[in-house]
Amino acid sequence: MKRIKLLLNIYVKGSIHVAFSVFSLSALSLLSLNKIIPESSLLIIFFASYVYYNLIKFAPVSFKGTNQPTLFWIWLKLSTLLSLLILLYLVKDLSKDSWFVLALSSFFGVLYVQKELLPISRENGWIKAFLVSLVWALITAVLPFTLLDKDWFSLEIVLLFFSHFFLVLALLVPFEIRDMSVDKLMLPNLAQQLGVRKIKWVGYLSLILSIILWMLATDLGFYYQLAYFIFYFITAALIACAKIYRPQSYTSLWVEAIPIFLLVSVWALGFL
Repeated sequence: MKRIKLLLNIYVKGSIHVAFSVFSLSALSLLSLNKIIPESSLLIIFFASYVYYNLIKFAPVSFKGTNQPTLFWIWLKLSTLLSLLILLYLVKDLSKDSWFVLALSSFFGVLYVQKELLPISRENGWIKAFLVSLVWALITAVLPFTLLDKDWFSLEIVLLFFSHFFLVLALLVPFEIRDMSVDKLMLPNLAQQLGVRKIKWVGYLSLILSIILWMLATDLGFYYQLAYFIFYFITAALIACAKIYRPQSYTSLWVEAIPIFLLVSVWALGFL
């Protein structure tokens, strides 16, 4: 059991799971517009996500020296360092557009973490949700196409960007509800400001907007559309079942797994 718990900690708490989620949503962007998926491009997105999430979650603790030298921390430090080195190698030949999107995403990501740079970044629930959705949309709906040297201002990519923005906003709802029990009242999240019932309706509305924009941006076959509709239905169900005292695995494991399950489903449909 200890080994299983360690592996789960490495996979979920160690940001591998969320990095795969970002990777999957990025791959789905390319598949939605019938683009060939280059492995090197998606590896950039995976390793960038892995390094970013580990830095924002664990760097402050590591710098303070409060972490214990456990197997988890040893793995975390070594894997993050190795991922950073791989990332630096992969990005050496990026286009200017790709560098711009990466820099812009990093800037907004830092604003989310360092509230001193933007005092309202964490004090306003809408700003917090906006920044997270914006960063994910840039990374998953814009960056993949800049890596292919595509025109990222085309209508279909703009529609896909807003589709992902509203999708991530919906996926944030279970996290916001869960964090009601831990976020301080002086830094209220969106669920504390609106209440559980209203924020769930924000999630449902965001899902509706997301799927409408996705359908306008894409022209896929019936089975692919069916897979997406099932994916949106499951997301709505997870929002409906979200509660304040749900275990952390409900959000950190199952909600973040939705893009991964969808990518696997779409990939499997390719063999039909």
